[in-house]
Amino acid sequence: MQNHYEVLGLSMHATQEAIRRRYRELVRQYHPDVNPSPEAKEMFLRIQEAYQVLSDPERRKHYDALLRLQMGEPASARYSQPRSQPSRSQPSSSQPKRTAPSLDEELRRVIMQAERAFIQGRLQDALALAKQATRLAPRHPKGHEIIGDVYRVQGHYDAALNAYSYAIQLDPNNPDLQRKLDSLIERTRPKSPATPKGRAVLSLPAEWKLFAAQSLGWGAVLFLGALAYTVPGTPVLGRWSVPLLVYLGLSGFLVGFLMAVSRWVAPLSEAFPWRRRKGQLSAGAVLVMLAALCFPLAALLYTLLALTQNSLSRSVARVFTVCGALTLAFAFAYPYDWLYIALFGGNLVFLSMLVGWYLADQLAP
Repeated sequence: MQNHYEVLGLSMHATQEAIRRRYRELVRQYHPDVNPSPEAKEMFLRIQEAYQVLSDPERRKHYDALLRLQMGEPASARYSQPRSQPSRSQPSSSQPKRTAPSLDEELRRVIMQAERAFIQGRLQDALALAKQATRLAPRHPKGHEIIGDVYRVQGHYDAALNAYSYAIQLDPNNPDLQRKLDSLIERTRPKSPATPKGRAVLSLPAEWKLFAAQSLGWGAVLFLGALAYTVPGTPVLGRWSVPLLVYLGLSGFLVGFLMAVSRWVAPLSEAFPWRRRKGQLSAGAVLVMLAALCFPLAALLYTLLALTQNSLSRSVARVFTVCGALTLAFAFAYPYDWLYIALFGGNLVFLSMLVGWYLADQLAP
């Protein structure tokens, strides 16, 4: 079966611009509206799947690592088993001795499974496999790197920093690992704004500026809630009114934007790292679609999934909690049928929060 690079007709060294250009060319050739044949439809789905993985730098890096492991590159220093120091005492003849090639093969297998689990969004499985790799080879950097990746996605930044720091000591010439460590340090460290030279400006602490922005944003949300009570409008869609839809959408957008700007949540691509793979819908896509239909059911499903898989994301949990609280506030403020708003108002609020969250990520430096 062709890998993603072979589907697009590119090499593993292709740039992001080349991937985007080739994707547009193939879509124009195999889109069902242009080419209605069954073969074209199957090819179009494979092109979509390949582009979803390769267009994301983080997901592409993990896919490349998995692809190299599947191709079998024993000469790669990144995945080869580090040579251990000779033991002072020879093992007794009664104990079976594990040969170096078998240990190397087992390590490669465990790392490949950990990479695949992380790509598929099975964070708990990826963490367990990565820890197993560190037990097989404590001084091998890849296991510690995957542990840092899982902790970073889950929002455990201190644990991720520890894992990345240990891995970079074992592999100091790894640019991808250094980039992850620098990015995480930059995210967790408060920034001090630079004062332009030769210009007299009012210097305010960063905390004051953030508090002022938060006050304006949350004040606007409270104002929209007050409008839902004082100017509810005339119900035209069952118990819904057009002003209510505007209030819910704007308040959700503002809250999602404020939470992302204030770094209460991780970037959207990290909070929902699961992508479509081999024709199957990811957990993140299922949650978003389900929230668009029934937000309380989506929140319940995510809670059950987090408890059973032990893969709770602090960012997603905070968004679900704030969205539920905001929906209940509008339900009690709106004078018509509060139960109907409480059950289905979260659909619009959650989707609007995702839009504001995404926009804040795009505007972030």
